[in-house]
Amino acid sequence: MTTGAGGGGGGDCKSVLDVTYRDFKETHPDFEMASFRGDEPRRQLIEPTLDGDRKPVFLDSVGCFAQLPAPLGCRDGVGTQKTITSEESFNQWYRDMPGVNMTFPKELALQESPPGSGQYVFDSADFFPLAPEEGFGITPPNNGKRQNFLFTTEIHLMFGYVAGQKFTFRGDDDIWIFINGKLALDLGSMHGPAESVIDFDAQAQDLGIFPGNSYAMDIFHAERHTDGSNFRIETNISCFVPVDIPL
Repeated sequence: MTTGAGGGGGGDCKSVLDVTYRDFKETHPDFEMASFRGDEPRRQLIEPTLDGDRKPVFLDSVGCFAQLPAPLGCRDGVGTQKTITSEESFNQWYRDMPGVNMTFPKELALQESPPGSGQYVFDSADFFPLAPEEGFGITPPNNGKRQNFLFTTEIHLMFGYVAGQKFTFRGDDDIWIFINGKLALDLGSMHGPAESVIDFDAQAQDLGIFPGNSYAMDIFHAERHTDGSNFRIETNISCFVPVDIPL
């Protein structure tokens, strides 16, 4: 893997991301919620920093409507329905909980697209990384796609920060990306495909990052409701180093 504009360096770096998926059933209070099918991205559902285990921390069940396309910040108005049931229910999303979820380590490959462009992309409008026969199987069982919905995605990486880098995410449902332990992109709640961009140079001061140094990137996603699943990453970071943390 070359460095240059993508940054990173080191013999362990790659554009294939190590991912932990956790499968859930529709009986979980935060998945396939009967009382709320989603509206638009919400913010301030979680704290702006990670805990000591590099996990997101619950803040609020309702949050505020996102001021898009900015990666952070709220516009006027708040939702009227809970999108997360409680701190207890949220704490099960990204932790191994026997009987509540099932864990699957896999990989997600970013492809340079087009070749030679320096842009690395993963793009799926049918994002179902867990097969119908894996985990709890086709969930909910009556979904028209006959796919395994209702799962979370967790990724922990290190990357070398080079001036000019950006990281774009488009998808549904919840997505939170932390850089250097600080929230850098916030598209929480159940919603249709939504997009926002981390501009590392513009956000460097708030994130406490400086070109030429390496930093942690922690990505948390959830697919919580039928009947669409979209997941798109585009970045000019060519080189990531995986990080192992307790599950």
